[in-house]
Amino acid sequence: MKIGLVGEAPSDTKAMKNLLNKRFSHFTFETLIEDIRGSELDNQKTKHLLRASYIVKRPDYVIFIRDLDSLETDRKKILERNEYFNNSKSIVNNKALFLLHIFEIEALILTDIETFNKKYSCAINEVEDVMKVVDPKKLLKENSSYKEGDLPDLFDKICFDKTLNCAYFKTFVNKLDKL
Repeated sequence: MKIGLVGEAPSDTKAMKNLLNKRFSHFTFETLIEDIRGSELDNQKTKHLLRASYIVKRPDYVIFIRDLDSLETDRKKILERNEYFNNSKSIVNNKALFLLHIFEIEALILTDIETFNKKYSCAINEVEDVMKVVDPKKLLKENSSYKEGDLPDLFDKICFDKTLNCAYFKTFVNKLDKL
């Protein structure tokens, strides 16, 4: 099965490909739109690029990856992101899953902070609920030499099973399992 990835590219899409390949190696993951940033995902030009890429690459499903950039209690932001997804999934014939990172994708790094601490020789404490960390990227950057470009390499190293301690990601993986 071929799964298309739509999100900030290349960092987030490549990172998710590296992480998801650990559990779903029988799937082929492919970025549908290259070189794109978060806010660009909302514009009409991107939707045209997505449709063209979808027609050419013909994935069985498409995963839309977005950061909420807020906590899960921010209903207004959740409604905005859900509206984005609802508008976008029609472009891919509704063959879509939504992966909404709470607060942002770096929250998943916090699920396996031991691996991060070893790589960057730092000592960030474990977090009980990574979804309650405001600005996990800032936390990582303030305590290490982490850069966003490191994301794909980190996701290649972190433990998949530990990422399931993050509630939103576990829910997403369960949906992907059903495919």
